[in-house]
Amino acid sequence: MSNLELIVYVGQALTGAPPEFVGNFQHKLKAELRKIPDIKEVLDFVGLENGTPLEVFLHDRNCTQKASLCIFVVDYASTGLGMEIMIRHYAQREMIFFAKKDSRVTRMLTGFLEHTGRKISPYQDVSDIIAVVIEYIEHLKLPE
Repeated sequence: MSNLELIVYVGQALTGAPPEFVGNFQHKLKAELRKIPDIKEVLDFVGLENGTPLEVFLHDRNCTQKASLCIFVVDYASTGLGMEIMIRHYAQREMIFFAKKDSRVTRMLTGFLEHTGRKISPYQDVSDIIAVVIEYIEHLKLPE
């Protein structure tokens, strides 16, 4: 099969997350995702500095719905991230979850994942996430 031309959105905590996670981590992850040939575009959220609350909601909701794949990094609790996960769930679109090996993930989310038959892939650094995403993409390419 040829390139899939996936559109990817990365959802993660911002408001309550440490600056290193909000800044460097997400930029490194998105840069590495942009190197994957089957990924046509990586959408960016508005972030903490730009836009009004309404603009942030509308933009991030659109990204969550538009993407062919959402990657949710759930290391830190976040109301906005939880909203994105549920928007994605009700849109019945593809999503995969990651958490640092020592993260404390909320029981509401772990219960949701159990209920929907999904899992959280543990990671130590961005390369672990990229490896799982590549494996996921290769699985999408398999003939049915």
